Amino acid sequence: MSWKRAVIIVLALAATNCSKKAEEAQVVEDQWPKHGLTEVQADEVLAKVGDRTITVGELADRLASQSPYLRARFESPERRKELLDNLVRFELLVYEAKRRGYADKPEIVRARRNAMIQQLIKKEVDAPLEGMEITDEEVKAIYDENPLEFDRLAQVRASHIFVKDRARAKKTLAHAKNADLAGFRKLAREDSEDDKTRANGGDLHFFEASGEGEPPTAIREAAFSLDKVGTVYPELVEEGGGYHIIMLTGKRAALKRTYEQAKRAIRHKLTRQRKDAAIEALTERLRKEVVVEIDYDALNAIQVEIPDFRQGQ
Repeated sequence: MSWKRAVIIVLALAATNCSKKAEEAQVVEDQWPKHGLTEVQADEVLAKVGDRTITVGELADRLASQSPYLRARFESPERRKELLDNLVRFELLVYEAKRRGYADKPEIVRARRNAMIQQLIKKEVDAPLEGMEITDEEVKAIYDENPLEFDRLAQVRASHIFVKDRARAKKTLAHAKNADLAGFRKLAREDSEDDKTRANGGDLHFFEASGEGEPPTAIREAAFSLDKVGTVYPELVEEGGGYHIIMLTGKRAALKRTYEQAKRAIRHKLTRQRKDAAIEALTERLRKEVVVEIDYDALNAIQVEIPDFRQGQ
């Protein structure tokens, strides 16, 4: 890790500690000395930037919260001076951002609210769940209930070029048959009329032989009929108001997972379910404590423009 990277980490920590004093109001009074400082030394002002004051104790607390490896980088007085200078520059940018009104911008307000929610979830949901162990018996019971749930069907990956005009589509197909994957994706970026996939070279990602959603059945069938990765389907596939040129770009064999192979995913699933249930319980409790008024009829006034997803698919 570079010196500049180390500084960035510490300054990022400073940004997340903006509400530090409010949070510490709930903490038992600190015992002194701390970090080798007396209380008087800790209150000594290192720097002032506008109305922001940085104390010796605050900087010491932030350094102490880092890993021993990172703290070792600030052992010399020169490095600590450079850290303080960088922190002052950081606070100058914060000061200017506030002065220009960025703190009140909707995206900043949303980010601040999201950060508060993350802290709430961490304390009220994640922390209590850490002590609740998921046993091997629970995991095995989930697997035994439906082992097929953890199997994976065969999948293929494909890229496509969508052209509305048949004559132009036939010419593009002729070029595509002689192209490798890079050439096919270049053709897709230049010739495809599918705005959804053109930028990424027509990539349709992995999909199974059957299923709902994208891609349409005709494209699935064409892709699965190809055996060799890099092969282009020999005919145009008519679908969605135009013609698709299909190249097979990847294959995944069907996978039958044993309990040993599936247990990690099951444990993750149970952890997620417990967290979802805990969040739901928290919000239900809050609904009983906080007045909530909802006017669902007002939603009818919102007009949502829905594109024709059939076009270019």
